Amino acid sequence: QTKAIMRVFVALFLALSSTAEAADYSTKCTAEECDTVTPYSPSEFTDSNVVISYTTSRDDPSSRLAKSSTTFSPSPNGGWQKIKVDSTTTYQTVVGFGGALTDAAAITIGTLTEDMQHKLLNSYYSEEGLEYTLGRVPIASCDFSTGVYSYDETPEDYDLSDFSIDVDSSPTTGNKLGLIKTVLGLSANPISLFASPWAPPAWMTKTNSTVGNPSLRDEPEVKQSWALYFSKFFEAYRNAGIEFWGVTVQNEPAGNTGAWQDLKMTPEEQRDFVKDYLGPQLEQTDPDVHIMMHDDQRVHLPKWTSTILDDPDASKYISGVGVHWYSEVEDYVDWATKPFDKMKDVNSKYPDKFVLATEACNGFIPYIDQGPKLGDWNRGERYAYDILNDLNAFAVGWTDWNIALDLSGGPNWAKNVVDAPILIDTEAGDVFYKNPMYYYLGHFSKFIKPGSVRIAVESTANIISAPMETTAFLTPVGEVIVVVLNRDIAGHEYNIEVEGRGFINVEVPKHSIQTFIFQK
Repeated sequence: QTKAIMRVFVALFLALSSTAEAADYSTKCTAEECDTVTPYSPSEFTDSNVVISYTTSRDDPSSRLAKSSTTFSPSPNGGWQKIKVDSTTTYQTVVGFGGALTDAAAITIGTLTEDMQHKLLNSYYSEEGLEYTLGRVPIASCDFSTGVYSYDETPEDYDLSDFSIDVDSSPTTGNKLGLIKTVLGLSANPISLFASPWAPPAWMTKTNSTVGNPSLRDEPEVKQSWALYFSKFFEAYRNAGIEFWGVTVQNEPAGNTGAWQDLKMTPEEQRDFVKDYLGPQLEQTDPDVHIMMHDDQRVHLPKWTSTILDDPDASKYISGVGVHWYSEVEDYVDWATKPFDKMKDVNSKYPDKFVLATEACNGFIPYIDQGPKLGDWNRGERYAYDILNDLNAFAVGWTDWNIALDLSGGPNWAKNVVDAPILIDTEAGDVFYKNPMYYYLGHFSKFIKPGSVRIAVESTANIISAPMETTAFLTPVGEVIVVVLNRDIAGHEYNIEVEGRGFINVEVPKHSIQTFIFQK
């Protein structure tokens, strides 16, 4: 009851804060004009004293991942806030950052001309964009589809002889398969794809329905057929030229509102399904696919991880733990609910398992704060706050929900509309908008490449100022990345100390985020 009251309180706070930030800070992209991110080159570090920085600040429209450079100074400025970087102390290794390639994203992107489609996808995947390296793919339909469908609608077809992914190439559902192929073809970096099921075919559930939080039927042949469904999915996509890095056992197994597809599981049911069916099945057909348990709200982590990972026969098949942020509007009251501490506890108790943020979006709270808010700056800051703290709590990456939606926050057959970093004006034609969320995400995704390792960073201040919010990484090519978030209503003077190098002296605007890159 206390948590429920807390969430209502925070929901009201989010609604009020979004209202206060009602100005539109989005960037419009047309055929004639669309901003890009200026990449940096290793040759710019010929002088090892050089520091490259990127800044996004609310009140300067030209400051959207704006590139500049400075040099190390032998002495610090007079700022009260200080950051100290220690690259000798290391933590988790990064898998990547990215977003979900849903039917809704494919449908809305498909309304643009081919040139504008490429502008939008380049904004995410090219060297002049955010350089996404991670992608989530729903297995069959989800709420961000035009309706409910599966890959085998034939009742009691336990061998799945009628299994087919043809629907994923259909213009009616958006041609998700085509979108994925396009993304993989134009990306500047390899993309690690992971899949997530919302529901099995209805005939596999106890209620013969995929809505209303159904459960899987108890018959062993049904459970084995559901595990086989995963293998069939990977085989079909492999035949289409697409490989997957990972899979989650079930999207939000603790249940959703019941208005859209789901398969509800208890922790014990997921444990037994993994150890008796899914684990052995994928070990035989897809041994390189990383299986992730949970894929749900962080509030559930203690119970779910102990139930599943304390069982060695289930744990041996599990590579990682997926987390969502939706019940975690308590990010803003983390002193009370401690969502990031829950993630740290997973790393402490199960250091051989990674934690990956598998889904997040803004605008998900019905009636109070639902749907898109074009250009809302507060929503961008909320993204950065969660990403930064997830990383400092041992997350190996962060996955946004739909990479693009229309201005209504859909299409979504269940009317569960939300916001997205890029919104497409499907009525005006070749126009899309980049929300502040897009730029805040880019301060992480573009620079913290797969294989980067988090390093120690200490942020301090005096008694009348708060420490800067920060995280730091060492990339595989020996570059240090430091991200600093300022959600304050005032600008600040601070410095970053790097032992043996000196100080980076900084003046940061209010409501801004900065990324610094320099050689180790």
